[in-house]
Amino acid sequence: MKGLVHREPRSFRCLFDFFHKRLCLFALKIVKDSCEAEDIVQDVFLAFWKTDIVKFPNLKTIRIFLYNSVQNRCLNYLRDREIQERNYKKLGRQEWDEDYILCQQIRADVVAEIFDAINELPEKCREIFTLSYIKDLPDKEIAELLRISPNTIKTQKQRAKTFLRTRLGDIFVYVTMFFPGF
Repeated sequence: MKGLVHREPRSFRCLFDFFHKRLCLFALKIVKDSCEAEDIVQDVFLAFWKTDIVKFPNLKTIRIFLYNSVQNRCLNYLRDREIQERNYKKLGRQEWDEDYILCQQIRADVVAEIFDAINELPEKCREIFTLSYIKDLPDKEIAELLRISPNTIKTQKQRAKTFLRTRLGDIFVYVTMFFPGF
């Protein structure tokens, strides 16, 4: 917190790196436009940088400020583009209540945490995981592509599962929602 109060770029960069992906995923769920979501998050970070950091006593208040700011800017964007009215009709008004917004915040955090854990896998293991569960390639095709045995593929996939189960703990159950066949 001291680094932020003293406007140290390194401290701000750490904060940015921690929240950026989560906030972008959160904004994307609301505005349904990745470029606009990115712009909104950038604007929020710029506004945060210009504020009096002293008024934020801890990381929790910063998190609340960032999420609330992103939420408000997203809703303003929808209103300004007259998309909000169509979304209310299509999705139903109840989905835009606080519970829906909170659910989207949690979902964005969970997705970011899963991808952070995937990025911690050893390089070969991560590559096999990506080809198998994200690009949905069969083991035989992965083995041919990487020029390794199918048994190595199975072993690396099992190592990835074990690592992710340990690393993610209680949120591991959500991995199966995002990666069918896992």
